[in-house]
Amino acid sequence: MTRTSRRTAHKPGRKPLTKDMLLPLPAVRVRALSLENHLALAAIRTGHGSEEVAMRLLRILYLSWFMRDTADHDRDIDVFREAEAALTRSRIGANRHLGWVLSDDDHRVLAHILALHDEQLASLPSHRYTEAWEGLQRFLRGDDWSPIPL
Repeated sequence: MTRTSRRTAHKPGRKPLTKDMLLPLPAVRVRALSLENHLALAAIRTGHGSEEVAMRLLRILYLSWFMRDTADHDRDIDVFREAEAALTRSRIGANRHLGWVLSDDDHRVLAHILALHDEQLASLPSHRYTEAWEGLQRFLRGDDWSPIPL
């Protein structure tokens, strides 16, 4: 009888995780991503937003959604829905030539998502970021309007 150790056991068709994949992202990368993300929120908050800035915030929202802890699946779902609605309102305002703006409440909910994403980037194993990115790519190739359930 052949014994398989925990180290070599993995799901069929899935590559085993390396040490680097089990560690959080490097601190330098986390700080750079966080800075870019917070600058995007500041830009849209101060009326200097654009479609590109809004798409960056939407990408952060969806990456955070895909990175959330599966144990907390239903917890905080409303904050994700609220953040998505905030970005939709901003887009509607821009389409009406009112500029890319956020209300105080919309800014607060998006700031909450950015803080959550900062925590995720700093603490979760890097493979979770990679998996979230892959989930985002699958969503973008699909027909759904949002990965966040109603």
